[in-house]
Amino acid sequence: MPISVDVNRSMMGDFKADLTRYKKGSFIDISEPSIWVVFLYRLGKSIRAITFSPLRFVCNLIFLPVFFLSTVFIGITIPRGCEIGPGLRIYHFGGIVLNPLVTIGRNCTMRHGVTIGNRQADDDVPVIGDNVDIGAGAKILGKIRIGNNVSIGANAVVLIDIPDDHVAVGVPARAIPKTATASTDSPEK
Repeated sequence: MPISVDVNRSMMGDFKADLTRYKKGSFIDISEPSIWVVFLYRLGKSIRAITFSPLRFVCNLIFLPVFFLSTVFIGITIPRGCEIGPGLRIYHFGGIVLNPLVTIGRNCTMRHGVTIGNRQADDDVPVIGDNVDIGAGAKILGKIRIGNNVSIGANAVVLIDIPDDHVAVGVPARAIPKTATASTDSPEK
C-alpha cells in the first residue's frame, strides 16, 4: 500500500480539526487564503508518507510548484517538515515563516508577521505547546519551550522558555502569569 491508512486518516482528522477553527457561524469560509496553506501543509505531510517512490515522485511534481506559488502569493511558509497538531488557525495571512523543524501542539492560533525558527544552529528551534495564541508580528526563536495555554503578545520577541498559563510580552519577551494579567485588566469595584 503506497500510503498508510493511519497517516491518511490522521491527516484528514487533523484537517477537519483545522476546518472547525475556520467556521463562521454554520459555514466554513473557504475564501480565506490561509485555509489553503493549512490544507497544503497537511497534504504535503501525507505525500511525504507515501512509501511507493514513483507515486511520491509524481505527487511531488504537482505539490512542490503549488506549494511554492502559495508561499509567494499568500506569504505563508509552512514546510511539511513541521510537526503541527490539529486545530491550526491563521488570521490575517501574510509574512508567516516557520522553520521546517518546529513542533507546534494542538489548537495554535497565529496572526500575520509571525516567525518561528532557529537562532543559530539549524535544529535550534522552539517547541510550542497546546492552545497557544501568537499575536501579530511575534518572533519565537531558539531552542525554547512555549508551554500550554500561553498567549504571546503582538511584536513580542520570545527567546526564553514560557511556562504553562502565562503571557509573553515585550522585546525581549518576559513571562507574566495569566492570573496577574487578568487581575490588572479587570476594573476596580
